Amino acid sequence: MATQVSVHSLPIVALPDPGAAPTDDAVRQAAQSLDTACSETGYFELTNHGIDLGLIRRTLEETAAFFRRPAEDKARYTAGVETQFLGYRRLGAEKSLFHGGAEACEQYRIGRSHDRPAAATAIDTAHFHAPFADSSMLFARLERLGDQLMTLAAIGLGNAEDRFAPFFESPMHRLGLNYYAPGSSAELGNSMPYGMSPHIDRAVFTIVIQDEPGLELLSPNGAWQSVPAGPDVLVGFMGDYLQRWTNGRYRAVQHRVGEIRRDRISIQYKHKPSYAVVVEPLARFLAADGAPRYDPFDTGTQYERLLSTLLS
Repeated sequence: MATQVSVHSLPIVALPDPGAAPTDDAVRQAAQSLDTACSETGYFELTNHGIDLGLIRRTLEETAAFFRRPAEDKARYTAGVETQFLGYRRLGAEKSLFHGGAEACEQYRIGRSHDRPAAATAIDTAHFHAPFADSSMLFARLERLGDQLMTLAAIGLGNAEDRFAPFFESPMHRLGLNYYAPGSSAELGNSMPYGMSPHIDRAVFTIVIQDEPGLELLSPNGAWQSVPAGPDVLVGFMGDYLQRWTNGRYRAVQHRVGEIRRDRISIQYKHKPSYAVVVEPLARFLAADGAPRYDPFDTGTQYERLLSTLLS
């Protein structure tokens, strides 16, 4: 795998004017540009998204303020299987599958929960959202943006615009809020300096906003690419689920966070289907011989088992 990192502009997906009813031509153009980006690189920069820059800045400030809290205060929101992984993950709480150490950041998750079996204890979602009023508003706005992207993806793939709707009746969308500090990787004794080691998201797609550079995407030619930073830059990339649904037509993107030299906040919105949706190649994307390139994946218990093995 290549280690050198280059800096390039990303493919642009310009959404229809958010202040007016979209024309058929505008929707078609946006769907085509999204389809091209997802097929060729798997990543893109979103423009004309209509999300208030002030809200993004307030979310970054709110996130930084939370991570400045005393450790015992943050621990009141500790995430785990019993919280459906909502809440706080201390530095090093998530294991790395890449270098045998731990991920060099503090993390927090807000988002949707699902109804657990009657014998299980229900979680108080409001408790985990309480420190993040602005983040919750941004989360709701990103949910609407995510739904818009799903419609455009369906059109770009030659389907009816509501093709994916049955998979999202009770979606499990999540908003990740991460803090990276210089020296954290060394503090954990990691053998490699990553803030977050290379991986592919278990999601349909991810949208990232970062206040400082750090996110790196693996290009189709095997080169790592650093992406722009700033509250006005929304970077999207494909996750595992849309790659499975399209049997590889859309490319899931391996990504990482490089060595951290300045304090960094990252916001990651992950668009996810309903709990326990089984993601597998759809019939129209199978090859002539009907052969799927990917096994079915259960976004319920199978995903929970996977994630529980990573948290300590």
